[in-house]
Amino acid sequence: MKAAFALMLGLSAVLPLQAHYEVTPFPKVVQTGVPIVGLIASDPHALVVYRVEVPAGAERLLVTTSGGTGNIDVFVRKGAHPTYNGAQTDYSSRYPGTRQQVRIPTPEPGVWYVGLQADGGYFGVQLLVQTPVAKGALVQPSFDPPPGIYPGSVTCKIKSRTKKSVTRFTTDGNDPDSGSPLIPGSVTLTGDTTLKARSYGQTGPNAGQEGPVAEAFYQVRPPGDVIDLVNTKTISHLASGKGGRHLFRVTVEAGQRLAVQSEGGKGKSALAVLFGQAPPTGKPVKGEPTVRGASRVVIPETQAGDYYIALDATGAFSGRSLMAAVAGDGPDLMPWAEALRPYVSVEEFDPLSCEVQEGLIGEGQRRLLRYSTEVRNIGSLDMVMPDPHDNPFFEYHACHGHYHFKGFASSRLLDMNDNEVRTGRKVSFCLLDSIRWERGAKTARKYNCGSQGIQAGWGDVYDSGLPGQWIEIGDLPAGDYQLEVIVNPDSILSESNYDNNVVRIPVTIPEE
Repeated sequence: MKAAFALMLGLSAVLPLQAHYEVTPFPKVVQTGVPIVGLIASDPHALVVYRVEVPAGAERLLVTTSGGTGNIDVFVRKGAHPTYNGAQTDYSSRYPGTRQQVRIPTPEPGVWYVGLQADGGYFGVQLLVQTPVAKGALVQPSFDPPPGIYPGSVTCKIKSRTKKSVTRFTTDGNDPDSGSPLIPGSVTLTGDTTLKARSYGQTGPNAGQEGPVAEAFYQVRPPGDVIDLVNTKTISHLASGKGGRHLFRVTVEAGQRLAVQSEGGKGKSALAVLFGQAPPTGKPVKGEPTVRGASRVVIPETQAGDYYIALDATGAFSGRSLMAAVAGDGPDLMPWAEALRPYVSVEEFDPLSCEVQEGLIGEGQRRLLRYSTEVRNIGSLDMVMPDPHDNPFFEYHACHGHYHFKGFASSRLLDMNDNEVRTGRKVSFCLLDSIRWERGAKTARKYNCGSQGIQAGWGDVYDSGLPGQWIEIGDLPAGDYQLEVIVNPDSILSESNYDNNVVRIPVTIPEE
């Protein structure tokens, strides 16, 4: 893996993304009454936030998920994003499975946020947000095709859903008013556009009344624009009319394994992958070097250089995601930045607790920065651990009843100038298969605390509530810092690549 490519892995959680790489409008705007289908979370802990505008006079806000497989939690909050595990939310639904519902009577008008959190991942889920108003009242218009990221210009129709009304629109981000232009048969968007529309009553009980504003964000890439991919990072909300094409590029070394997958949403698309140049369009030619697939392509042994990936619209599609995973010839451990989710906690430790008995922390009250650690094996082979008995790199934890690999992960807290301000202890792990993050990986768990390891395409998760998942910060002043986590810090375990073993994310320490 090239050094620059590895560097992007470590910095992606810290630095702002460049134009046309930030291809996931966050949060995505939901059209009320228009379902979003085919939602997928390959990341077992993903928290995806959606934005909805609740109009004045709404009788209720109804958020429903259904269909598909897996487990999903729903969090709804007024005016701010719900946070992980619903730590900050106004309403929630957390039953087993994908069928969830949040019903809020007479919601306050304005912006609300809906968070969908995976509990082990989900596949093929539908999200429907409804804000019914009094019978006969003006309702929000809808947009077709739905918002997303499009390759080249997109022609959009704005549809009124209220009889005896006219609908006006804007493309400059401002709310429409009575002087805004009437909707035409269609609107052609050639650049990133926030499209807004509202209906005005002409006759009957709504005469002279204005309805709620509908909003949608469309991101339009220039034709032929190429997006550079970051290893195992998903790009979401891709869309296209029939015949359109999204282009991506990934840089690899020789002899690696490249797996590309597209999933989610609705409609039809196909993948084409070619070394050195964009894959040709049109029907495949016998003997050409392009590798094609409906939703997944694997190059078992790569050449050194750039591979180009085309996501072609064989029919119109929306809500699609794409990921490229580059694996060396062997296991390759990488900490997952999105899973860290740090927070400050003040806790009391009993002298007889496992944490104190095992020397992880002193007794009494302690102020901690807690965080979760998720380590993914993005390599082509399993990370197989040796027999821990009589092995100096393992230690037996009597409190837990099994062996841990010594010093598997370390952490420290830095200021914004990269100066170290606090150091965490090296934490020992019992390595096992916790989550399956790569769709092509074997489906059955193989490793556990009795027979340790991490399969290719799987990851091990140590939750923030577990012993040692902290940095003791004491009286550290409030302010902005960086949390750094390193896996396999002493390079004791053999990996195909050590350049991606470090991750940093910004954190803010609050006042005590």
